[in-house]
Amino acid sequence: MSTGLNHLHTNLAHLLVLCALLNMILAVLGAAKKPSLASIMDKCHRFGVMMLGRLIYVAGLGLAMVTGHSFTQLWILAGILLWGVVEVAGKRLVGAELGAVVEGGVGSGKLMAGAALQLVAIVVVYGLMQMKPTF
Repeated sequence: MSTGLNHLHTNLAHLLVLCALLNMILAVLGAAKKPSLASIMDKCHRFGVMMLGRLIYVAGLGLAMVTGHSFTQLWILAGILLWGVVEVAGKRLVGAELGAVVEGGVGSGKLMAGAALQLVAIVVVYGLMQMKPTF
């Protein structure tokens, strides 16, 4: 069971990093001004980053319980706290801007800042989960 959870957790994490990178590329290409790009980015953000990330955390917490890792290890706590940054940036910066652009408004720099913040946080969490540093 732990092997299957490990493969699920790891392979979905690769996909999450790819979706966060795709969001950043779409933001740079002008999703803050073009409703068609904003619509694509909205779907990628909602399903590829937010829902997928939550699923990864469920699988990761299950994997930690099965393999006997303590939830008080610093790399697990840091990953959970950094996912909070992704959630807040997703709701306040990326999601709000994408909704405004899709409805015909004009986005701002918050979209690119939010996408960059999400990408950096996801890459840091990915690195922490790969290294599993002990202090």
